[in-house]
Amino acid sequence: MRYLKLLVPAAIAATMTMAFSGAGTASASELCTVHTNPCPSANRITKIEASLSGGTAKFEDTSGNVLDTCTGGTMKITSITGGAGVNPTGTVPTADLTWTGCSFPTTTTTEGTVEAPESAKGGTTIIAKKSEVTIATGVLGSCTYGFGTGLDLGEIINGGNELAINKVVKTTAGGILCPATAVWNATYKVTNHNAVFYIKN
Repeated sequence: MRYLKLLVPAAIAATMTMAFSGAGTASASELCTVHTNPCPSANRITKIEASLSGGTAKFEDTSGNVLDTCTGGTMKITSITGGAGVNPTGTVPTADLTWTGCSFPTTTTTEGTVEAPESAKGGTTIIAKKSEVTIATGVLGSCTYGFGTGLDLGEIINGGNELAINKVVKTTAGGILCPATAVWNATYKVTNHNAVFYIKN
């Protein structure tokens, strides 16, 4: 009986040690500038800054008629966090999705969020949510297009730093002359990191 009394506390202590040890080493799925698992804290990506690259950003109707063309612009994803078994997510404030040199006044009117799950090829898929963009066209009036509850913008390949977008967005506000959908065509290059890796834990 005396040995049993000694063994029980020892077993409890060992179990608690294993539990706390496991909790201490648990890591989160995250974006990283190096392909190291777990990602070193100094290389963890908490913000992505990207600029329009290789030409223009265009909004076209599904027949190919150009609604708006912009020669510059930026996209910033801030406050990026991840979690164990949870995709990294971030915020896109209205001031951080910009449009310059456009055919018509173009502004981001609704703040959005981004979810960044692992792509099928091992890179990072960028899924935009909630953001809305208003184009103040001359003839058609103001047309607003939104990303809805989840628009897959494309993939940043593992170790890459470009996002090529060719996606359909839907109108959320505007006159009857506004096309119901528009194709957003643009390529953005990450400017604050040379490489983006999805680290899966």
